Amino acid sequence: MPERVQKRDGRVENFQLEKLERSLKSAAEDAGFDEAKINEVVENVVKFVMDSVADLESVDTQSLRTLILGRLDEWYPEVADAWRRYDREVKGRED
Repeated sequence: MPERVQKRDGRVENFQLEKLERSLKSAAEDAGFDEAKINEVVENVVKFVMDSVADLESVDTQSLRTLILGRLDEWYPEVADAWRRYDREVKGRED
């Protein structure tokens, strides 16, 4: 698991798995999933992401976002839509 994550603005922070889990949970809730489905989304996507970056010491947020959204698009498109909507409306980001 990476120890550090590089943010878009260049800052480096400790990697916090809880942030990933919280973001996925929030997007799944916004997509209207029930508790069991939310837990499934979090578990499956976290496992995929952690397996994908297991050998890295550091990872940038854009790479993480690409991994996450790619998997969400494939497995849970409603959650991917909710994630992107949050990025647009709250963070002012576009794909």
